[in-house]
Amino acid sequence: MKWTIPTVLAAQELLDKAFRASARIRPPSPAERRNLAGIYLSKIGAVSGVIQSKLSTYVRRFPSVNYLEVGHSEGEKGVARFYYDLFDLTFGVDRMKKALGNLNWGIRKVRELESTHTKQLKRARTKEEMEKIRSAFFGRVSSVVERLSPDLEFLASVREELKRMPDIEKDAVVVVVAGAPNVGKSSLINMLSSGNSAIASYPFTTKGIFLGHLEINRKRLVLVDTPGLLDRPDWERNPAEKKALSALENLASAVIFILDPSEQCGFPIQAQESLLEHVEGEVMGVPLLVVENKVDLLSRETDNMQVSCKTGEGTKAIMEWLKELVGAGEEGRGNGEEAIGDGR
Repeated sequence: MKWTIPTVLAAQELLDKAFRASARIRPPSPAERRNLAGIYLSKIGAVSGVIQSKLSTYVRRFPSVNYLEVGHSEGEKGVARFYYDLFDLTFGVDRMKKALGNLNWGIRKVRELESTHTKQLKRARTKEEMEKIRSAFFGRVSSVVERLSPDLEFLASVREELKRMPDIEKDAVVVVVAGAPNVGKSSLINMLSSGNSAIASYPFTTKGIFLGHLEINRKRLVLVDTPGLLDRPDWERNPAEKKALSALENLASAVIFILDPSEQCGFPIQAQESLLEHVEGEVMGVPLLVVENKVDLLSRETDNMQVSCKTGEGTKAIMEWLKELVGAGEEGRGNGEEAIGDGR
């Protein structure tokens, strides 16, 4: 999904903007100078309007927490569930929900203060009384906005994270590239994209997940390059590994799993194959292609596809598999292994 969120102002920046709007309100004629109450009412209304408008915009433009929670609570795999996991691991869904809730509180509080001080202004008779009421309003509104300072700072950091997250279309063909660390996942995507101007990689998170688009037969595939996984229980996994698993479980239309029989990645082939068994259990029913990389260093007699990201060997075979994947989607044969096969 794609979110367009304006720059989140810091508390003091928001107050400065509101007070500048108030300062611009001046009586244009001597006749209007006699209507002091109207001038002060306008000043209070300007400050209140700027703050409420900005806070309301932030609340509307940030991802709907209800949407994320529904996608998570329903237990169904998909984009909503993936984004819930991604947000929760990156900055915390509950923390974002609390921050947006606090902004809603701020909107209500500023509205209440405006109403209270407006009533007081209408009863005031002298300029001194009106100035005192205006000053009191400005002070109390400042306290409200300053109380929101941690939430505004947090949401500003969330906005920066969201800017790094490219759009994943709900019905996109997503190919997740997985495997242990250093087996050549990024190299494989670079090899597949060589000479293809339609590829574009984007940082998916600050923890090393990358996403790109590859065009095949005028159809766009989303390639997700995930952080390396280790063969260990879920409770021992770090946030980057959990994001990779969420991508596998919730987004994958197909999976390319890479093995490194040369073990130059630093992990024994037995551990890599054990990890493969775990991934197979997570993506049952999804087309799975097992690729053995670095065959320029070591080649085994297996049914797995043999490639070398260094020499380019195997590129054509993988591209043919991807073309078949796209073709199966066009013909409505579904995503099951019967339609495409597991490539092993």
